[in-house]
Amino acid sequence: MRRIWLSILLSLTASLAVPGTAAAHPEQLPVHYSIPILVADMTGAKTPFDPPGANDWTCTPTPEHPEPIVLVHGVLGNGAGWPAMSPLLHNHGFCVFSVTYGRYPDQPAALAGVGGLAPIPDSSRELRDFVTRVRATTGADRVNLLAWSEGTLVAAHYLLFEGGSQVVDQIFNLAPIYAGTHAADPVVNTVYGLNAQDPVFAALRPTCQGCVDMLPISDFIIDLQAAGVYAPEVHYTNLLTRADTEVIPYTSGYREAPNATNIVLQDVCPVNLAGHNAISVDPTVAALMLNTFAPGTVSEIPCAPSPYPAM
Repeated sequence: MRRIWLSILLSLTASLAVPGTAAAHPEQLPVHYSIPILVADMTGAKTPFDPPGANDWTCTPTPEHPEPIVLVHGVLGNGAGWPAMSPLLHNHGFCVFSVTYGRYPDQPAALAGVGGLAPIPDSSRELRDFVTRVRATTGADRVNLLAWSEGTLVAAHYLLFEGGSQVVDQIFNLAPIYAGTHAADPVVNTVYGLNAQDPVFAALRPTCQGCVDMLPISDFIIDLQAAGVYAPEVHYTNLLTRADTEVIPYTSGYREAPNATNIVLQDVCPVNLAGHNAISVDPTVAALMLNTFAPGTVSEIPCAPSPYPAM
């Protein structure tokens, strides 16, 4: 996620519609396939961090889309950071809800919108409680999840250990991190080389234990792998990109199973080099996501170079 915060300097934006889709909701909202807008939405959001089209607690699921979609953001993010996926799902008639998780109770006011910091098991219980509220309010028996980055681990823990498999039908994961990421290896190797791992990790616990939990050597990742990652009752779709510079290797999120579908973005669209952050605002990915939750919605998957290669 570090590149998201730097990318606000970019001037290039894109606000494109997904070709081949049909509007299914009377109030059509703008869909922004733009990293600068993503950054602006997250950094400028105030509690309760609602993205466009989400967290309408009067929304009633339709027979066409009976399962609400719950969005689960990544590290350093919040629920407002869905300028493409949230309004797109809303425009197609889904009830959409976006959780903000992983904030420490004593975070400074200036960091109130920074989530994904707390221990991932704690965050998964926040997701559990949020889904319970969504189901109680909408009357839906089950929901679907759209998770991104660290959110894929929060969701994985929820589905395996917090009862989520009983109320979730399927999940679409953007850049999942099931085996952890080696992106921080230079720092981690230095810390271990100095035999300073105990004080360093202890210092991180009250500031970003969620960051530690994403390391391949973390107890969290080791326990998740030992448990098999997937809950057998849920269908998992994993969207990976070879241009990912945050999840290293990008295949950390590739895991075969009878209840899993793995999609590498470049196998669908070779010229699309959208990276870890850009896939959340990418038209090709959005179309694949729509067709997962509502098969046949997009008749032709769009394919074009991403304006945010490897971002």
